[in-house]
Amino acid sequence: MSKGSFPARKGTAMTETPKQKETVLQGGIWTMLSKIFTQLTQFAIFMVAVRLMTPAEFGVFALAAAVIVILTQVSTAGWPEYIMQWHGDRARIRETLCVAMICGFVIAVIGVFGGGFAATLFSDPAVGPLVQILSISVFFTSVGAAYNGVMVWQNRLSGAALVTLLADLANLIVAIWALLQGYGVLALAWGRLVSAVIWSASGAVVSRTKPVMVHPDTLADSAAFSWKIILTRVVVNIRIYAATLIIGGFLGATSVGYFRAAQRIVAAFEEIVSEPTRILSWNLFRRSRDAQGGSVGFGAVALRFFPVLYYGAVPLFVGVILMADTLTAGILGPGWEPATPVLRILAVAALIRCSGHASLAILTLAGQVWLLPWVTALYSGIAIAAVLAAASFGIAAIAMAEVVAATIAFVINAVIMKRYAGIAWQIILLKTWAVLPAVALACIPVILADMFSLLSGVNDLIRFIVLGLCMMVVFVPAILVLDKSLRAMLRNRRGPGAPSAKTT
Repeated sequence: MSKGSFPARKGTAMTETPKQKETVLQGGIWTMLSKIFTQLTQFAIFMVAVRLMTPAEFGVFALAAAVIVILTQVSTAGWPEYIMQWHGDRARIRETLCVAMICGFVIAVIGVFGGGFAATLFSDPAVGPLVQILSISVFFTSVGAAYNGVMVWQNRLSGAALVTLLADLANLIVAIWALLQGYGVLALAWGRLVSAVIWSASGAVVSRTKPVMVHPDTLADSAAFSWKIILTRVVVNIRIYAATLIIGGFLGATSVGYFRAAQRIVAAFEEIVSEPTRILSWNLFRRSRDAQGGSVGFGAVALRFFPVLYYGAVPLFVGVILMADTLTAGILGPGWEPATPVLRILAVAALIRCSGHASLAILTLAGQVWLLPWVTALYSGIAIAAVLAAASFGIAAIAMAEVVAATIAFVINAVIMKRYAGIAWQIILLKTWAVLPAVALACIPVILADMFSLLSGVNDLIRFIVLGLCMMVVFVPAILVLDKSLRAMLRNRRGPGAPSAKTT
């Protein structure tokens, strides 16, 4: 048995993969729409909060939320990934739900007691209840994340996306209503709690899967699998926050502000790409593994999956690069102009990184989950070293260091994918040639708008959205004309690499 793979319990029959309920293309579209909606709701709540709360209140929430993020990372602990990679009886899935509930409950209790202790240390009376409400939400987040993994395992991608949409809508309504009613920092906590409750409850209803008492084999297997996911996430967070600390040490708080603002904008677009990539990679490569009995078919799936990924990611990030000044003015307002070149450079780095969001699924399904902490640590070390080398040259140089680090990581990742999953990146990049002329044509509306000052009198965000839509109006037909295989895929109404219903 290869490292990181877990067989069905002895004496149980391997369960057939759940019947296909939808096309992968449909599920991918819904997943992307849900991620876009998530970003819009978070942005809307943020805009209302900063206008109704004092900086001190918002700072209290930021500190409490940072602690809760750590608790949530431990609580979720790789249960969704364990479920999505599982190839065996359905009982193991139900037992893993029980493990997720137990872990979430323990972490939530720790957080609630910690909130009571925090209330004695801080003079602000909202600190204790804030931490406690957010801690309770950790339990439901852990359960909801596990159910999200179940829905992906069941090929219910659209269902998972709609559940996320419903939870985000609840967060938006509750948080903004509570803010307008004067609940201050607690409004954001109540929004998160209601969202987590709806996410977990809706996931249970859609997946129609009930937890059962955990068997010792399941507990041992899931624990052995999950610690690698936890370690991977911790290392990733170290990399993310290391750049901020380094900039603060070398260049001061103002430079940190510019860099973090640009980084947050790029992160919003990167999440629109990363979530569909994560969900679809788990779904498609798992089906290939189940059909082929291993990773032997991963190369063929990758030849269809990654070109489609680039057809979505390249025009998105190119649009950000071209219209970075408009985006900065529309979101950040006047006085934030130094963030614009950083925004452009970080968008390049995000584009280079986009294929790496599928690595977790591919390596796990290939039975190489043991590699993840080591690979992530290597990437983080490269990124931190590059940032340190560029720190004294300014924030634009630091952003370029991110591009260099992303490029090195991409090359290393390509070698690893070739060795352990049979994925040939040189062939994938050659197959994706059509994206270059298509995106070049898509840039024409933006260039013409700049040349003739079109839409110069409208709001900057509206201008960005309108020109972005114009780019897509040009890009979509261009890519369909240039890539015949994409047209055939759409005619078959299946996603990249999706097997026929008979194989599922």
